[in-house]
Amino acid sequence: MEEKTTRGYEIIEPAIYEELNWNMDSIVSYLEIIRTKLPELFTELPKSIKYEIIPLRNPFGEPYPVIGLYSDNLEDLKKIPDFLDLDEEVEIWLNKIGIETIRKESEKIKVMSLETLKNINTY
Repeated sequence: MEEKTTRGYEIIEPAIYEELNWNMDSIVSYLEIIRTKLPELFTELPKSIKYEIIPLRNPFGEPYPVIGLYSDNLEDLKKIPDFLDLDEEVEIWLNKIGIETIRKESEKIKVMSLETLKNINTY
């Protein structure tokens, strides 16, 4: 039997969850907008870095959506900053552009539900 390998991610959890009252559909759509902007924000990262919305397992409840960064190139993976640095840079950027900008853009897109996302085994 072939052993399943897991993919390691560095995680970004933007400070939007409380503001959106933990409405998972809204959170997924906001994360999608943020995810599409990250290559512009993290221009110093290698081009092999991919950004995905993934369900983060939660030992205290249901999984919830976050943005995961990964690369199939092990050397490039080492160039991803730790999650505190990633979160801080995203928070500074969000404060500069405003959450209202993200809200307006998120209303224009369709995204998968958290339930669908949880069924995609990415790691």
